[in-house]
Amino acid sequence: MKTGATGLGAALRDIRDGLRSRAGRTALSFFAMVVGFASLTTLLAVLGGLEDRSERIVKELGINVAGILSRKTAEKKGEPGLEERHRTVLALNFPDCLFSSVRRFDVPMTGRDDSLTVIATDGDLARVRQWRLVDGRFLDSRDVEDRRRVAVVSRPLSGRWNWKTGDIIELRGALFRIAGIIEAGSEGLEAEMKASAWMFGELVVFVPRTLGSLWLEEWDGPRPPVDAIFMSVPPSRDFGRTVEAGRRLLSQPDMRAGTLSWVLPDALRAGVKELRRTIAWTGGSVSALCLILGGMTLMSLMIANVRDRVAEIGLRRSLGARPRDIASLFFLEGELTAGAAAVAAGLLVHLLILLGGASTPFPLKLGATTALVPLITAVVLAAAFSYGPARAAARITPSEALRYE
Repeated sequence: MKTGATGLGAALRDIRDGLRSRAGRTALSFFAMVVGFASLTTLLAVLGGLEDRSERIVKELGINVAGILSRKTAEKKGEPGLEERHRTVLALNFPDCLFSSVRRFDVPMTGRDDSLTVIATDGDLARVRQWRLVDGRFLDSRDVEDRRRVAVVSRPLSGRWNWKTGDIIELRGALFRIAGIIEAGSEGLEAEMKASAWMFGELVVFVPRTLGSLWLEEWDGPRPPVDAIFMSVPPSRDFGRTVEAGRRLLSQPDMRAGTLSWVLPDALRAGVKELRRTIAWTGGSVSALCLILGGMTLMSLMIANVRDRVAEIGLRRSLGARPRDIASLFFLEGELTAGAAAVAAGLLVHLLILLGGASTPFPLKLGATTALVPLITAVVLAAAFSYGPARAAARITPSEALRYE
């Protein structure tokens, strides 16, 4: 330390010179804290991603929307399963609710190596799922009744193949006119559901449910099965009671609906929240241990610095430096070391997530939390582990420095 130094600028120069003289020791403490802050930043990104997925699930499934999924495992004739008549029965018994049925097909594209996901449905699906139209319109009842060859495409598909409203597309030899473009997200649901009926994907086309025979070699007769039925309950109704009434209705023997899975937003979110809670405990424990290790390393660095500077501290005290001036130097040194480690760890983690975050098994979300929380933690951590060494340095008197010599 420079004995005549005063002010913040001089203190920073003293700290810089001190750190340079003990570069190896400082680097060890710095990298130990980088590991801790990197683990904390990664944990915050994972927890933020899971929370974002939890909210996206409700948004994608729809508010007050339940999904009824057929669990039929084989396509044997006569096997119980969901049919269009089940949607009709539900609609008659719950006239104030909206219902929509879907059936999923993979249709190869003429002249292309890939295939499209084609969803045969009715005119209520967009309203039930509360999707946003980008352009044009969605299917309507006249499209279904008159078997019109119209299609609605997803926004990613429209952008990839430059399809626009009014264009003519071909689905397995049948020509369809694009009636609209829709924002039909299902990423959050796909992450939670394994059944293909829910996994629309990005490249998806919606067509009237009455047009299946136009591109399928075999049609299923006048009552074709459906993969799923969506039920939208109005806010004026009790959602739980309405879903339970629908469950009892379809479980009656004469319905012959087979084994069904009822998918509710709260149930899907509960799975994500449980995973989030588990990661928070396990990942939080690891991060806490890493941070404590980094803090202990910082405290060891500060204690060693105090021992090395006893003579300099005594000289400063003899020239009029107050105990708090001595303590502030060591306290500021700890804060700067921890803060620099938090910044370095944050930049490293953010860069790695931006470059390879898409390939991770968990959703990741960067934001103010991942940037600010590690910095705040660094301030608190440095204050806690620098207090002891700074206080010890402030208690050194000139006479003690002479005895040390």
